[in-house]
Amino acid sequence: MLFLKEKVDKETGLSFNALLPNLYRDGGDSVAWHSDKEHRIGKNPNIAFLTFGQTRPFRFRHKTDKSLPQIEIPLHHGTLLLISGTTNTYWEHHIPKSAKDMLPRINLTFRKVITRKMF
Repeated sequence: MLFLKEKVDKETGLSFNALLPNLYRDGGDSVAWHSDKEHRIGKNPNIAFLTFGQTRPFRFRHKTDKSLPQIEIPLHHGTLLLISGTTNTYWEHHIPKSAKDMLPRINLTFRKVITRKMF
């Protein structure tokens, strides 16, 4: 994992310190619409998604302007997607379920977690 983190850091020019792995076993596994607004990753966080396995669509929708079309990015094996800036302020994202036969997919989500000193 450290090797992959270093490659992601180099490719993005950023330095991540947290990893959230997700396994999508088949088309029945998904993640609901959401924005990554965790207080531990700060305002306007940089989040890098690294995908292995089955291609799945990664969709965005605007939170308030429903006249804007959804954006769909296919995440193929080996895709690195970086979201940053105000993306999480104005947009939600998700991975939908699929009725198609799907092979497993692993998504590695890299973030910079803000740590506070206790003393």
